[in-house]
Amino acid sequence: MKIAGIDKDRLREFLDIEVDPKDWEEFKKRRNGALLGVDLVRNDQLEDRYIWEEGREFVMADFNGLTLFMAGTFVPRDPTLRSVILTGDVFLQDVDDRRGVANQIMVKIGHRDQIESVSTAIDNLDFPVDVQTSTQYAALDQAVTDLDEMLRYAGHVILAVAVVIFVGLANATSMAVRERVREVGVLRSLGFRRTTVALLVALETLALALVGGALGAGGAAFAIFLRGDTISVGAYSFPVGISATLVAVAVIAAALVGLAGGLPAGIGASRRPIVESLRSVD
Repeated sequence: MKIAGIDKDRLREFLDIEVDPKDWEEFKKRRNGALLGVDLVRNDQLEDRYIWEEGREFVMADFNGLTLFMAGTFVPRDPTLRSVILTGDVFLQDVDDRRGVANQIMVKIGHRDQIESVSTAIDNLDFPVDVQTSTQYAALDQAVTDLDEMLRYAGHVILAVAVVIFVGLANATSMAVRERVREVGVLRSLGFRRTTVALLVALETLALALVGGALGAGGAAFAIFLRGDTISVGAYSFPVGISATLVAVAVIAAALVGLAGGLPAGIGASRRPIVESLRSVD
């Protein structure tokens, strides 16, 4: 979720949005008026969390208790704005005690052939802070690139965690098998082959890994769905979600980890002499 302060009088010159005329008038009339992206109000959990209702004020506890008036909703052409709250720029600046400070300024040009000349003219102006001028599409591309870098870094962290989990699971499986050596000996004395015993141990760990993977991946997907979180990069907001394909991949990965951890332990237990297994107290 992202809150963006904009110039209400010129908003529609730059953003292509659909909004009810009555909601628009209410939005412009009230100093703390806000329009909510359509994806926000369609998320029941978020609505319960922030208790917003059209025509009433609500408090954003996650944003230092910011109080906004929900004038209505809007449907943007740009999908990155579907989880954004729009409110007045002056109001938002006053709340943060940063009157006149903006993170992004949009300039509308007459023709696309003027992009380079206008950008150069803006960069040559004497500003008290550093500015970087780019087209809206270039800014979106940069935001996507930044998001991709964040996800790549997160992927490295996840890989390291996965290795630690694999080692821990393999160790736990080996210990569990060693504690049941006598059971393995009984199976072998009843005529079960070594391959059968090893397969039974591997299937048991596989089943446990499948159940654990399904519960973990399903729980994570459900929690993310309930929270309705977004990742904000620059001026853009990207919704966070887990696809069914990703859940399936996570379950399969958990199964492979369980199989890889249980199969060596099962083979080792099945190769142990029957007499030694039966008198084992481990």
